[in-house]
Amino acid sequence: MPYIQLSDKQYPLKVGETTVGTAGADIAVAGPATLGIEARLETGSDQSVIIRRGSNAAEVRVNGVQLGNDPTPLIHGDKIEIGGVELLFGDDRKAGQTQALAGLKVDDVYQPRTSGSTKTSAATGGRLVSLVDGREYIVSPTGTSIGRDAGCDVVVPSPEVSRKHAELMAGPSGYTVTDLSTNGIFVNGERVARVRTLARGDVLRLGTEEFRFYADVVPAAAAAPAIAPAPAAASAAASEGSTPTATPAPAGTAAQGSSTDTRPVLATLELMNEGPLKGKRFEIRAPLTHVGRGAHNDIVLSDDTVSDSHAKLQKREGGWYLVDMGSSNGTYAGGQRISGEAMLHGQSSIRFGAVRATFTPTKEARDDASGTRVIAGLKAEQARQVSRDIASQVETAEPQGGIPAWVWIFVVVLVAAGAFFILKVR
Repeated sequence: MPYIQLSDKQYPLKVGETTVGTAGADIAVAGPATLGIEARLETGSDQSVIIRRGSNAAEVRVNGVQLGNDPTPLIHGDKIEIGGVELLFGDDRKAGQTQALAGLKVDDVYQPRTSGSTKTSAATGGRLVSLVDGREYIVSPTGTSIGRDAGCDVVVPSPEVSRKHAELMAGPSGYTVTDLSTNGIFVNGERVARVRTLARGDVLRLGTEEFRFYADVVPAAAAAPAIAPAPAAASAAASEGSTPTATPAPAGTAAQGSSTDTRPVLATLELMNEGPLKGKRFEIRAPLTHVGRGAHNDIVLSDDTVSDSHAKLQKREGGWYLVDMGSSNGTYAGGQRISGEAMLHGQSSIRFGAVRATFTPTKEARDDASGTRVIAGLKAEQARQVSRDIASQVETAEPQGGIPAWVWIFVVVLVAAGAFFILKVR
C-alpha cells in the first residue's frame, strides 16, 4: 500500500485524494497557516499515485526538482519537499527483500579510475536522469545514495539492487561513484572497481535501471585567447557541449527568437534546467518548429541527451502537438514519455532528453485554436478599400432605361458580397 512518511509517522494513502499543507490538510506540515493546501495526492484504484500543486503559488519539489503545472507520478522512494519540510513517498509492494552487501574497507587506499571520456565535468550541477521514465535527481553536495531502501536518495525497487547500492560524491576532480553492492554498478557497460570518476554523459546501470549522469562544464582556461569561432566551428562545438544554448539558424533562415522577425509570436519555450541559462526563452513564430541538437533545427539545444533531430512542435487546427522524432532519450510531456505525439493543453511542462522546458502558447494562438479565423490575404486596409469602392459606386449610380436606382444599389451590394465571399474562400 502506498504511504507518505513524515518524520517517524506513516500516513497510508487510500484511493482518492489526500491533501498536504499547513491548514485543513489531511497531512499537516509545519508552516504559516496562510499557506493552506500545498499539494494534492491522487491515488488510483491500481494504487498508483500522482502529485500536483495545491495552487499556482505553491512551491513543491520532487527529488529536488520544482513541480510544474502538470501532475507527476510518484514512485517508491521519492522525496517531496513542501515549505522546507521533507516527506518520503513509499510503497510496501516495492520494498523488496534484504540482500547482503559486499564489504568495502574504509581504510582501502585507491586511485579513482577515470571514465576515459573527454567530456570532463566540474564538481557542480550534478544530476541523474532516468533513461526509463525521465525522472531527474539532483546530486547533493554532501553525496547522493542509490539503492533499494526507501531511505536512499535515489530508490531503485529491484531485487537485483542492494539496499544501499552505490553513492555519488563531488570531489576535487569532479564526481565519483562508489560501488557498495553485491551485484555491482556499471558505467558505460563496464563494471566499476570500487570507485570511478564520472564524465558528463556517462550511463550508469544498476539492476535493470539506467541513468545518465550530467554536470556543469569545466570552465575554459583563463589564458585562452578570446577569439570568436567561425560559424562552422561554432556549430561543431555546440554539438559537443552539454549546456542548452540558443544557436543561430542556418544561413538564409530567420531564427525563431530573432528581433528582425516580424511574424507574430505563437508560443514561447523557456528552459528550466539549473545553471546560467535557466530561464532562456525561445520565441516560436512558425506553426512547425523543429527542436534538436543539430544546427539545422529551429531551436538548437546543445546537450548530450538531445538527439540531432529530437522533436517538433506543431500547431494544428485543434491546438499544439509535441511530436517525438525517434529520439534516443525520449520526449516527455507532463512527466510522461510520449510515443509518437501528444497534444499540449495550455502551458505545459515538457522535456527533451534531460532538458526541461515550459511551453506556453500565446493568447492569440489559443483563440485561433478555439475557433477564431483570419481571412488569408485580406488585410484591414484592403477591407477598408473595398468599402470605399462600394460607397463610391452607390453614390455615382444613375438610373438607366427607367430602371429604379434602388435596383442598381441592390446589384452593386450583391456583386460586392460575391467578391468578399471569393476573397474569403481564397
